[in-house]
Amino acid sequence: MADIDIGAYCRQVEDYLTRGNGGHLVRIVGPGFELVRGWATEGIPLSVVQRGIDLKRDRHRAGQSTRPLRIEFCEADVRHVYEHWRRAVGLHAALGAVEAADEEAVEETKRPSLSKHLDRAIERLGRASGRLDVPDAVRDAVGRLLTALTDLRDHAKKARGEARDTIVAELRSLDAQLGANVRAAAAPDLLADVQRDATQDLAPFRDRLPPDRWQEAMAATVDRLLRDRWGLPTLDL
Repeated sequence: MADIDIGAYCRQVEDYLTRGNGGHLVRIVGPGFELVRGWATEGIPLSVVQRGIDLKRDRHRAGQSTRPLRIEFCEADVRHVYEHWRRAVGLHAALGAVEAADEEAVEETKRPSLSKHLDRAIERLGRASGRLDVPDAVRDAVGRLLTALTDLRDHAKKARGEARDTIVAELRSLDAQLGANVRAAAAPDLLADVQRDATQDLAPFRDRLPPDRWQEAMAATVDRLLRDRWGLPTLDL
């Protein structure tokens, strides 16, 4: 693992949490500091932590809570985003057999709510469609996706077994289409900025990935960071 400035990492997480709380400062100390330090030591990218905070914050606001969000409450969402990111960039393939087997066993016990996943994706797409910085080509793609996801949501509530698997496969296909639209619409200067950020995100894992895996990881990370820039969700479950 590359050396990580734990103090700088924690300050950036604290700053992001403060912005998400509308400027209300919640210090990351005690158990919160130990939690964030563990993320830093493990090499969880800051952009992954930020996405996890966003997911928890959205639910926090939807619940009409008046209290500021604390970092301790974001652990499950950060872990969820991190595991999804690791699968996307191919880091699971770089793990040892025992660790990989343990993680696969954990994944087998998880059955995320398909309808809730679709609700969150539709909500994020709806917000993204109204952003002025989203390119027209992406906005057009978002409009088509909203129609497709709304139809899938109607079927997802009672979908079980093979029917659920069919919807999940369709989401994977739609997610790939969204990724292609996003990359095609990104201006060269934006791509350059995002590629620098992706290199930073992956730095702790550079020595663990062979050249082909590194390129795949870079491509997947660039895709995710572009979506983050425009507030777009990951559709794949």
